[in-house]
Amino acid sequence: MRIVVRKILVSVLTALAFATSATARSYDLYYVMPGPAGRLGVDVGVISSDVGSVVDASLVPVMVKVSVSDQIEVGARASLGVLQDGAEDLSTVEVGAKYGLLEATALTATYLVPTGDAHDPGLSVGVMHTLTSGDVMINNWLQASFLDGYTDDGVTVSLLVEPAMIFGDQLAVYLDILANTNTDDFGDTLAIDLAPNMDIMINDMAVINAGVILGIAGDAKADELGLVVTLLVGF
Repeated sequence: MRIVVRKILVSVLTALAFATSATARSYDLYYVMPGPAGRLGVDVGVISSDVGSVVDASLVPVMVKVSVSDQIEVGARASLGVLQDGAEDLSTVEVGAKYGLLEATALTATYLVPTGDAHDPGLSVGVMHTLTSGDVMINNWLQASFLDGYTDDGVTVSLLVEPAMIFGDQLAVYLDILANTNTDDFGDTLAIDLAPNMDIMINDMAVINAGVILGIAGDAKADELGLVVTLLVGF
């Protein structure tokens, strides 16, 4: 449902969301356009910053979203710190919306609720756009994040570039390129990570997404090999 989630489901699902997740500062773990009206999506997963320490270096995201019209989607995500040393059981809560401008373009907004490990509010706004060339889709998501919950100083700028290919009705493959930096200190906050991942369709309602995250450039890149596994269900 990134196959149905991106294909049928972008027709019920990228960040890692920031997940590594684009979607780094969004209620949605994955790049998915809003609509059609009445569509409901539920995601539950594990996001680990270190594949060798999954039981004590992971967050458990739980996300629910609904398309209230063909153009507008609203959603909420709770990140549970039950597998993260030093984190609150309810680590963060984010709520937000997407507004579809065109079939391949949408605006996004997410609010970080002060709770758990988030002591201050945060606000993120962005634009999503999908390019298609032959059998390859390229999903792009540019976000700017403000307020102390998301950034201590300046504006945090995040970019997801996600080439995607669909193979038959059961498999979709993504090569997420994730770039993050801050306007106040571009060099020291630059992180460029690579997050290859895939969707495997279980049935008409459910997809498993699995992938890894590795740092490739910048002082703030991922230090360890990360892991993301998510169950996505669409109704």
